[in-house]
Amino acid sequence: MVWSSKVGKYYEREKLLDLLPWRGDEKVLDVGCGRGLVLNAAAKRLDRGKAVGIDIWNERDQSGNHPDVTLENAEKEGVRERVEVVSADARHIPFADNEFDVVVSSLAIHNIYDKGERRKALGEIIRVLKPGGHFAILDFQHVDEYAAVFKELGATGVQIVGPHYYIFPPVRIVVGRKP
Repeated sequence: MVWSSKVGKYYEREKLLDLLPWRGDEKVLDVGCGRGLVLNAAAKRLDRGKAVGIDIWNERDQSGNHPDVTLENAEKEGVRERVEVVSADARHIPFADNEFDVVVSSLAIHNIYDKGERRKALGEIIRVLKPGGHFAILDFQHVDEYAAVFKELGATGVQIVGPHYYIFPPVRIVVGRKP
């Protein structure tokens, strides 16, 4: 647990983001951003883009989960000017169709316990993703379900990567959207 919280989570976020092509000008959405671990790492890969994180800020899912904490962490990581946080549910993402070049999510979607509701969230992710955009998810439950839903929704290049280490075996899904 100590290794996972001090080193492993940073390793995992970089491995997740390394799966995606980056130009530096993307508009990125982090679904279930929590305290900003992946959100801030994505923002570091941007020189002209913007990273937006959404969350319902449920402390049952993550202790200390609050938008102010997320923004404080963005400040500490030197990316505050490229980060925005919005209170929103993954099942009802408050952005326009085709708005984001990249969508990421880490250890969040499994917190939606109903399969139909998870499907809504995955549908919303595809809806806000631009044609030709990319999505990467990190989770340890329901990954086969996620992959099947993405394929049904017309995603291209759905690929499951992992698990790769034994303490906390996350699996990544990489998705592209037809241009």
